[in-house]
Amino acid sequence: MDTVIIIGGIIFAIGVLIAIGNSRISYGFFTHYGVANQGLAWISVLLIVIGLAIVIGKAYLNGQIG
Repeated sequence: MDTVIIIGGIIFAIGVLIAIGNSRISYGFFTHYGVANQGLAWISVLLIVIGLAIVIGKAYLNGQIG
């Protein structure tokens, strides 16, 4: 496996872990999901997008995707 794809996967995984750790649930009549820190939520989304772009872009350039 290519090291660039591994780095993209690690960046993606860090973003997902930050998003999981930053989420909170408020119970009531309806269950609401929110974030504890809005800035950290934006960083996690940015890391997820960057990680996916690296993985998909490198796989496309290798000819592994259509």
